[in-house]
Amino acid sequence: MSSSRDEFKKQIPELYPRLHRAMTAYLAGSNVEPDDILQEAFLKAYRSVEQFEGKSGFYTWLYSIARNLSIDEFRKRKHEKKRSSVPVEDFEIESDDFESDDQKENVLILRKAISELPELLKTVVVMKTIDGMSYSEISDVLDVNEQTLKNRMFRARKELAGILDKMGVNEL
Repeated sequence: MSSSRDEFKKQIPELYPRLHRAMTAYLAGSNVEPDDILQEAFLKAYRSVEQFEGKSGFYTWLYSIARNLSIDEFRKRKHEKKRSSVPVEDFEIESDDFESDDQKENVLILRKAISELPELLKTVVVMKTIDGMSYSEISDVLDVNEQTLKNRMFRARKELAGILDKMGVNEL
């Protein structure tokens, strides 16, 4: 067994929950199940770990695989009616360990607002805000320059403010 494969296997317990959290947010509002995408992504990565060049971390590489699988699934299902299979309460932004009911309500409102963003903007918000990736890492995954990503984040914040305003939320 190769050292790449061994290293990958060692990191799975750390990689899986982080990627699950990101994919749950990324797929919110769609009828694509994060667990299905993750299973396929990890399997694909495991089978092709020998081709992993190490230019980025395993997480960035896996995220890219999972995102591409998600996009493929969206294309396959384009004809299906858009409906959410993930209740807003089940999204994981960072944790569901809330200090108060107010904090829980704020997080749930924000999760719902993020799910309503256009895919292009939602991707950057999920990767940057929820998953804590740097613009450099996001750039590696999406193959988009960092300034474009910063512009998308700015637009996403403006759109989130508009969505929250329509929801009757003045501030969180």
